[in-house]
Amino acid sequence: MLGSLFLPLRNVLSPQAALENANAHLENAHKAKNSELALTYCNEAQKALDRIRTSERKALVSSVSVEDRAIRNEIASTYFELGELLGNLKHRDKAQTCYKNSEKWG
Repeated sequence: MLGSLFLPLRNVLSPQAALENANAHLENAHKAKNSELALTYCNEAQKALDRIRTSERKALVSSVSVEDRAIRNEIASTYFELGELLGNLKHRDKAQTCYKNSEKWG
């Protein structure tokens, strides 16, 4: 089951695919019985969000369409949730990075 969720780092993802992948990892992180496994899922969630194509990232950030704004807000929320979870796992530096990414997207 885990093999299907973990993608090679070089794969770029559409914003929607990145969100779906990241949210699946976050859901698993919340359910994890130990903090090491939860941290692994958090790291994979962050990698998924970081794999959004650069061209799509730039287009989303500069777009004013309702649909693009909704996707940006979802990405911002996912980064924020990731930051909260990392903070709870005592990884404050990583949490701060996620909060900053949330602000950039939101």
